[in-house]
Amino acid sequence: MKKTLFAFFAAALCATGAFCVEFTEYENSLVNQLLQIKLESRMKKSDKEALDWLSSEREKFFSSITEKISDEASLTLENLFALEEYHFMWEIDDEAPSTKNFILKHYEKVINWNDAHPIDTRSEWYNLSAYDIINTTMPLLKYSQKISLGLEEKKVYDAMIAANCQKGFLYISAGLWYSFAPAIGGGSDAKAKEYFAKAAKIGPSNYEKFFGLVYLSQVEFSQNDKAACERHLQEANMILPDNAYVPFVRSLNKAGCDALEYADDKEKVMSKVKKANGRK
Repeated sequence: MKKTLFAFFAAALCATGAFCVEFTEYENSLVNQLLQIKLESRMKKSDKEALDWLSSEREKFFSSITEKISDEASLTLENLFALEEYHFMWEIDDEAPSTKNFILKHYEKVINWNDAHPIDTRSEWYNLSAYDIINTTMPLLKYSQKISLGLEEKKVYDAMIAANCQKGFLYISAGLWYSFAPAIGGGSDAKAKEYFAKAAKIGPSNYEKFFGLVYLSQVEFSQNDKAACERHLQEANMILPDNAYVPFVRSLNKAGCDALEYADDKEKVMSKVKKANGRK
């Protein structure tokens, strides 16, 4: 089955040179606007403030769409917005049923769309948003689902990279895959570092550059390259001055942890942060 799936992806790429459908110029402009909103949400000083702000921005953003867009573009925009909203919901209470139900609802939409649309008919931006939703939902899925979807996700990223997709979002997503996958399953800090650096370099949006730099810094932190870590955090700060995210990442580093560890086990990391700050 795995060989068949890989052969299918390879055949699709050979036949098209990339993924068949691309967004219109207007649809791409909407994605870029949304990436800027996602970035600016990290300026807010509290998770609640950010979530409330996103709710207001969501209404303004979708009501501002003046041209007809495809169903796929519409779902992509919903995915990208949902991912940012979920980030702050997860920060506020990752165990709340409403938090879990929120991401599971979007996960089901993605799975249903994927079932109805073969890989070679999907656009790059849709795939990036969809597999980000899937990856975000992984902790809530059964082990067998995680393995199957994780392998599928990697094949899609590899295929997009082979097709020379020049989107920093792709390299951030692929880098996160290599960060979180166990070494025995193909995980690689070296590969993650390479991809985060690529995202920071090619962007093209400030969102992609910012998070490429932040995640790159966290791989460097885990490798005990504190000077490079701080340099890249400073570069991220220059992209988005006075943001709330870089200081938070620094607080994790001060406690001997990194942002990737935090995403994997928030409770354990925050326990270390409180201890480092002299709190129980």
